[in-house]
Parts: sequence; C-alpha cells; structure tokens
Amino acid sequence: PSKEFSAMTDGEDIAEAVHALKTAVEVLKASPELLHTPELAFFKEYLVSMGAKIPPAKEKKPAPKVEEVDDDEPLSEEEKEEPLPVDPDVIPESEADVSPAQENGDASKEPSDDDYEKASAVKGEAMEAQSSGEFETAVAKFTELIKLTPTAANYANRGMCFIKMKKPLAAIRDANKALELNPDSGKAYRVRGLANAQLGRWTDASKDLGQGQKIDYDEGAYEMQKKVSKKLDELHKWEQAAKARAEKAKQRKSKRAAASAAADDDFGSGFPGGMGGFPGMGGMGGMPGMGGMPGMGGFPGMGGMPGMGGIPPGMDFSKLMSDPEILQAFSNPKMMQVFSEVQRNPAAIAKYQNDPEVMALLAKLQSAMSS
Repeated sequence: PSKEFSAMTDGEDIAEAVHALKTAVEVLKASPELLHTPELAFFKEYLVSMGAKIPPAKEKKPAPKVEEVDDDEPLSEEEKEEPLPVDPDVIPESEADVSPAQENGDASKEPSDDDYEKASAVKGEAMEAQSSGEFETAVAKFTELIKLTPTAANYANRGMCFIKMKKPLAAIRDANKALELNPDSGKAYRVRGLANAQLGRWTDASKDLGQGQKIDYDEGAYEMQKKVSKKLDELHKWEQAAKARAEKAKQRKSKRAAASAAADDDFGSGFPGGMGGFPGMGGMGGMPGMGGMPGMGGFPGMGGMPGMGGIPPGMDFSKLMSDPEILQAFSNPKMMQVFSEVQRNPAAIAKYQNDPEVMALLAKLQSAMSS
C-alpha cells in the first residue's frame, strides 16, 4: 500500500479508537462499578497509576430470603376443614320415598253428588286411622278420598301421613299438588316445610314453614321452626368457616407466588417472562445468564436489568465494549432513558416491544452474551 493510504488508514483507525474510548468513558461515568470487573482490571490499574481515585466496589446484595410456603405443610387448627354437622334425624333420600309412588287421581275431576256422599264416609275413616297412628291405612283411605274429591286439603292431609311415616319425598309431592290447587294453603306449606326439614334442607324448610305460619299459624309447627332456625345458624357458621379456610388457602398460594416473583425479579435467569416475545424473535427465552455482570450492577442507568446475573463462563466482555453499535447505543440519550426506566420498573420493558430500535439493541445484546 502507498504511504498516503497507510496514513489515511491509520488515521481512520485512530479516529475509531478515540470514538470507542470516548464512548467507553461515558459508560464508565454512568456505571463506575464496571471498573471492578476482571475485564477492565488493566484499565483500573492504569488509572490508579495516574493518581485517579476509583470508587469502591459496591457490595453484592445477598439473595433475598424467600420464605418457603409448602402446600403440604400441616394446616393450623383454624385452617383444618371441619365436617358439616350431621343431624341424626335427617332421613337419607334413599329411604325417603314410597314405592311405588302414591296415586294422585284426576285433579281436574268434577265430583258428583254420589262422589261427595262416598267421600264423607271415607274421610271419617281416613281421619280416624290418622289419629290412631295407623298411617299406612290412613294413606290408603286418603288416596281413595282423593280419587273421589281431589282437593288441596285431602292432598295435604295425606302428605302429613307421609311425614309421620318418614317418607318426606312422597310428602313433598302431595304438598306441591295441594299448592297447585290452592296456592294459599298454609297446611300444604307446613307439610312441605316439615318434609324439607326431614331431608336436612334447612333453607327450604325455613322458607316453607315461615310462609305456612304467615298464612295460617299453627302452634305445633312453631317448635320445628325453632329447630330449623338453629340448624340454619349452624349451617351459616360452617359456610363462613369454609369461606375463611378457602381465603387462607388463597393467601398461602398468593404468598408463595409473591415470594417466587420477588426472587425472580432480583435474581432471576432472564428478563421477566422471557421478555414477552419480541417481534420475530420467538420470545428470546429470557436472555440466559445475563444477570448483571459480576460486580457490575448492570448496564448504564439500569442497576442490573432484572434477572441479569453474571457473564457466562468464557464470555469475552471486550466484545461488548468493542461493538460500535452497542457503544453507540450507550451514548444515545434515548437508550440511556430506556435503561434508566427499566431499572426503576422492570415491567416497563413491555412498552418498548413495538420499538424496533430498542428491540434490535436487546437482540444484539443477547447475541453478544450467548456467542
């Protein structure tokens, strides 16, 4: 080459070196702790030899103590599930019906005079059997009576016999039939309320008994109302305790998730969530191993990008410092602002996902780190 060409080339090399040195100095001004990295030990020695005062290295923050929240750890007494109190008087549904189901007759039938005459005699027999405790006989007589005169009262009376026989499902069918014929039948409501109580359906029992007493008060039903109210109180207390236990379990899970998130934010293995997926980059998988180069605290203004935990073994830091695009980026006020913002709020990285300039630099950083 000619002397003129060599001189020109040397001049260009010097200009590039001066520019790179200037940019590197700007980086070190922003993050003087970089001087304590092994890669820049030679430069620190040179500065010390010239009488420069080097700021002391920052102490590494200890990893935050994450309280272990074991889903399998023993529950406290208040967290243990208590079974719903069982009333021994509650009748299992498998035993609560008659087979075959009772006959209902024809509710639309218009009884004749002869039907009424026969019904008068049958009703007497039915009531006599009921009062003497012969409930199966009474049911048979009331069924005969219903076929003759299908009234709400006859259905309700047969339903009461089923209550005495502890067949609440059959009683509910009769009560419903009675209420179809007469929606204001207080006795039908009481029959259904007693049947629901026998089944342990305390809420339905309370509603039906209350409605029946409102229409036609009965002293005998009052005692059952008190029992139902007590059972409802027990049910509400149990539901509140169950809700509190569920809230406790939710808090345990939230506590564990928060502890895990805190650890990931400070000492994770990459940008949160793998950097959310940069356009065309397939998510970048969360910059492996970039956790704030040893003793560096991170890139300028960043104090250590979330999850940047150390240069991978064998990584040549000089590749970063010698890359003109990366150095240029560190001297770019916009990029410095981005890094500063991300330092204060790591979640802010999401707002730059559509900024090709920022994304290109981050991609280049990852490439340099993983090469």
